[in-house]
Amino acid sequence: MIVCKKCGNQNPDGETFCTSCHSFLEWAGEKVVEAPPPPPPPAPAPEPKPAFVERVKQAVGIDDAKVEAPASPPSDGAAATVPAQSNPEPAAGAVPSPVTSSMSGTASAAAAATPAAHVPAAVLPQAVAPAPERVRQEPKTDTVTGQRYKPGDLICGQCGAGNSPDRHFCQKCGANLSAAVVVKTPWYRKLFRARSAPAAGTRPRSAPVERAYGAALFRVIAAGIVVAVVLAYVAVPPLRAKVNGTVGSVYAAAHRHFAGHGVPVRASSANASSELSTHPTRLSIDLVKDTYWAANTSTDKQPWIRLSFGGTVDLDGILLTSGAGKDFATLARPKDVQIVFSDKSSTRLTLKDDPNPTQYDFSSHVVSSFAEIHILSVYPSAQSPDVAIAEVEFFKIE
Repeated sequence: MIVCKKCGNQNPDGETFCTSCHSFLEWAGEKVVEAPPPPPPPAPAPEPKPAFVERVKQAVGIDDAKVEAPASPPSDGAAATVPAQSNPEPAAGAVPSPVTSSMSGTASAAAAATPAAHVPAAVLPQAVAPAPERVRQEPKTDTVTGQRYKPGDLICGQCGAGNSPDRHFCQKCGANLSAAVVVKTPWYRKLFRARSAPAAGTRPRSAPVERAYGAALFRVIAAGIVVAVVLAYVAVPPLRAKVNGTVGSVYAAAHRHFAGHGVPVRASSANASSELSTHPTRLSIDLVKDTYWAANTSTDKQPWIRLSFGGTVDLDGILLTSGAGKDFATLARPKDVQIVFSDKSSTRLTLKDDPNPTQYDFSSHVVSSFAEIHILSVYPSAQSPDVAIAEVEFFKIE
């Protein structure tokens, strides 16, 4: 007999294909050797024929004179024996016959040679209470951890294992797959079908041409994206300013992180849009905190001060002291300022209302010959409309 491994059908010897699933039995079959039939039981041994003496006893009726065994076994557990009845003695004056004497002697010898018979005690059956009915547990679905089903696979309802569509029984638990659930193909697979690799020897000759065409198309698309970004940077000024500011901020942050300490950059001269006669512009660069430059905001709404360096210098920040020195709160202090450099670049800062020197970093490294500080708004004072700056100092990082 040959058993098919795919469907479990039993096929007779000599079959080449399975009669159920038509699989090739040389690959999918397993030959099973049938066990030979059990040997017939031995014939019962014939009972031995009774001897002459036994036949004579049966004919005369001596063997009927036996003592019956007691109904119950003795209390000491010993087996009960059946004593043989001795022959009655003849009456007085009677002459025993030779046949009777010989039969009596033979019967006594046979009774002495026969072993004692064991009589088992009778036991009545006792009633047993029925055991409680056990609840049958549902079959466990031992699903393979992390198993992925392919479209068209048959999911076994007994163990949850995936099987190929050509199987009739589960490859894990052997359950019938006639009512198994079929894995459906996702909708996106129907739109974009995955390309399977061709078998060995069937690869089309146009494969190298297709790969070269795809690589050339990728290069054209990448070049077009680069050209579009460059044109947008050149043609759109806000985008260009945003990119330049971002790059400058990154450069300045890296420069401050890896560079050393700040070095002051002294201004050679200073002039302003307006000034008070008692507080000229040069007092803002004299390195004395008690002196200050002041301008009247009632006549000059947005005053400015220009600091010249006498040449091109590197600038990375500004150190500014607001207010009127010791009389800090008597005059207004600058709040929002716009710093314009000689290369027409600018940066906007919001100053703190603090009498102590405060450092402000630029968003980018600047190379300039002068810097103008335009005061856009002030922290007002109830005592005077004048705005004051005690000290201005630029620095660079080395």
